Amino acid sequence: MRPLNKRLHKLLTALGLSAAALLLLDAGCPIRHITGIPCPGCGMTRACLAALRLDFSEAFRMHPLWPLPLPLILLQVFRPGPLFRNPRAENGFWWSMLALVMAVYAVRMALLFPHTPPMDFNDGALICRIWRFFGGS
Repeated sequence: MRPLNKRLHKLLTALGLSAAALLLLDAGCPIRHITGIPCPGCGMTRACLAALRLDFSEAFRMHPLWPLPLPLILLQVFRPGPLFRNPRAENGFWWSMLALVMAVYAVRMALLFPHTPPMDFNDGALICRIWRFFGGS
C-alpha cells in the first residue's frame, strides 16, 4: 500500500471508529461531563450530523465553525506536513485558528450559556455531584 493510501486508510478507520463510538455510546463531551461547562468544541458533532442531514441552519446553530475541521483534515491527509513553507506563516495560521475558536466560544458562552443547547450547563456533571455530596447547594 502506498504511504498516502496507508495514511488515508488509517484516517478513515479512526474517523469511522470515532463516529461509531460517539453514536453508539452517546458519550458526549468529556469536559462537559466532568465540569458541567461546555468546551469550545461542544456542538461540533451535532453540527456535523445536522450537515450530513443537509440541515445547514441547524448545523450552524449547533456550532458555527463546523465546516473548518474537514478541509484541515483532508489537507493533512493529502498533503502531509506544514500547510505553509514559511514557519512564521504556519504559526500565524494556527494561532489565528485558535483565536477564532476562542472568540466564537466566548460569544457563544455570552449569548447561549447556561440554558441553550449545546452551550447549556450540565447540572449532573461529576464536579457538581461531588459538590452536592459534600453539602454544596
